[in-house]
Amino acid sequence: MSDTVRDVKQHFAKVFCAQPAVVAQAPGRVEILGNHTDYNEGFVLSAAIDRYISVAVDKNPDSSTIELASTQFDAPIRISIDDVEPQPKGSWINYPLGVYAMLKDAGCAVGAFRIAIAGNIPMGAGLSSSAALEVATGLALSQLFGFAVERETMAKICQRAEHEYCGAKCGLLDQYSVLFGKKNHLLYIDFRSLQYRTVPLPSADATLAITPSGVSHALVDGAYNERRAQCFAAADYFAKTDSSVRTLRDISMDTLIAAQESLEPGAFRRARHVVGEDERVQRGIAMLESGDMPGFGHLLYLSHESSRMNFENSCPELDTLVDIARSVKGVYGSRLSGGGFGGATLTVIPAGVRAEFETVMPQQYAARTGRKTAVHIAAIADGAAIAR
Repeated sequence: MSDTVRDVKQHFAKVFCAQPAVVAQAPGRVEILGNHTDYNEGFVLSAAIDRYISVAVDKNPDSSTIELASTQFDAPIRISIDDVEPQPKGSWINYPLGVYAMLKDAGCAVGAFRIAIAGNIPMGAGLSSSAALEVATGLALSQLFGFAVERETMAKICQRAEHEYCGAKCGLLDQYSVLFGKKNHLLYIDFRSLQYRTVPLPSADATLAITPSGVSHALVDGAYNERRAQCFAAADYFAKTDSSVRTLRDISMDTLIAAQESLEPGAFRRARHVVGEDERVQRGIAMLESGDMPGFGHLLYLSHESSRMNFENSCPELDTLVDIARSVKGVYGSRLSGGGFGGATLTVIPAGVRAEFETVMPQQYAARTGRKTAVHIAAIADGAAIAR
């Protein structure tokens, strides 16, 4: 288990003067390929990484109150169990409160509890600290109150918490990645069937490098929801004449291009990105299975360019990070990862390039943008688990 497990136990004892009954941890995740394809019932390659949110919980002796504490804040927040509702936008307690509310709504016998939270996932970097917090909370509460929830169902409960308590209409990518990740494997998910399988990296030499842009990753400000609506609008256009079309997953690139003049320009560009990403995921799996890491890396560059031009969820800082990564000889590929609009880039590098990459990226980024960054080398980790 991670250092965050130790940290959260200590914080729980400090704040509540007691030992927790249950500790759970959940990893962050990095999206490898398949940007904004999840809610379009498409395909994604992702991975859980060795950065974690850990939670410690116990039943609250005060059965009328939920108490929430974090290592980032001094005092716990107390909420009446009868007054659980979404807090002001941006409040961190919306994530655990939302999971509690959705579990209760699903008929789970959850009661008053105390929770402490610790983590080492960089916030706002597109590494899904929110889903990690949701999943860790859900697993811990199910263990604490003695009810069973299938992992597929837990993913949907946590997704609903994000929708109703946090205002982001996310797909299931984050929750599935956090729950079903496997060490040294990428996770391939079909978001229509919700079937998944793991794909081993063909080379132990391949390393994931995550480089934050320093630009706040804020999906709840409307841009995410706007693009989601544009994707659905494009799919609806095709569904009017073809009853087999449910989402953009059902559209080929040739069909999309042929209809360009009939689609609103923004909807066309969003659809072009999503349809292209589905194709890149399928090509990427074939390349991984054949051991073609340079070919796979090239797909990352193509993905980023589509994000920049079509989905318009990049930003100058992310583009700069990808451009710098491209200049380092030996790098396989680089792209923004996650929702975009800030956050971080993912770069796949051979281990032998690591030292140069860790030096060049911060130096060049500071010179070109005036911003600081640091390279986080991440190992691909197992999914969420009960620590005790």
